[in-house]
Amino acid sequence: MSVDAPPAARLTAPSVKDRPGPLVLVVDDDEPTRRLLEKALVGAGFTAETFATGEAGLDRVRSGEPALVLLDLKLPDQSGLEVLESIRADPATRLLPVVMLTGAATEADRQRAQSAGVTDFVAKPFSPGELLPRFRALVALKQFADEHEHAEKVILTLAKMIDARDPHTAGHSGRVADYADRIAELMGLDGPTRDEMRRGALFHDLGKIVIPDAILRKPGQLTVEERDVVQEHPVVGHELLSSMRTMRQALPIVYHHHERLDGSGYPDGISGSAVSMSIRIVTVADVFDALRSERSYRGARSIETAFEILNDGVERGWWDPDVVEAARVVFGGAA
Repeated sequence: MSVDAPPAARLTAPSVKDRPGPLVLVVDDDEPTRRLLEKALVGAGFTAETFATGEAGLDRVRSGEPALVLLDLKLPDQSGLEVLESIRADPATRLLPVVMLTGAATEADRQRAQSAGVTDFVAKPFSPGELLPRFRALVALKQFADEHEHAEKVILTLAKMIDARDPHTAGHSGRVADYADRIAELMGLDGPTRDEMRRGALFHDLGKIVIPDAILRKPGQLTVEERDVVQEHPVVGHELLSSMRTMRQALPIVYHHHERLDGSGYPDGISGSAVSMSIRIVTVADVFDALRSERSYRGARSIETAFEILNDGVERGWWDPDVVEAARVVFGGAA
């Protein structure tokens, strides 16, 4: 079913069950172009909805789940670039493929579109038949990304459930991610690095799924054998996540968050420059939250005591002094 919405209105979209194929939105003020693309898309097994204005198209993007947007650069109410920027600004549509249709794009237009995250350009005039294989590939990539994003959400829920197995660690991973991000912001880490670090922190204890409750919640000191079981969790977490391409940049944090700068950590005993800044930050955030939280074998430590312990670790060569100092500034520990 195709919808050719007038500038100020749009018809109700078909339900998912009625769609014969992936939904493609065509946003172009030129009616012949809309009809040409609609016919080609429907004939190729897609569902096509067409819109003559940016506002109508953007409203449809926000109300449904399109697989692809074909977007004209020049629209009567706002530019296609503004529509693209709105799509990318919304976390729900940040991965949506957007192909820009244009007959007269300047180099400045192209640069702005690329900076905003355009997926591809199509120059007018064009042959829809030649473009269909490209559109199919983009839709397949979107479906692949959706599957991985869904899997990531499921695993995040699992990570939260693992934290909740012990009432003393409930919410731990989320706090570590928040603490690490605040430290990283103060230290001037760039946005993409902080995003990947935060994701790694959210999943850093996923491997604790293999630790029995009797060990995880033991009120006393662990035996050597029990400690060996606990120290397997970074390896297990890495193995669980290693098949997910979206987690590749975050995997080192999951695997190495118990390493120390002097090489006395685990699982690999890496040291010095081999321990990235993201790992250093997450490690300190992890230790800080553990110290500030009540455990079955001790009470929560004060901020002052927590930083005394962290500073002692710095003197032993375990943790980065700049990271601990940034944490002290963020959380108000005594100098």
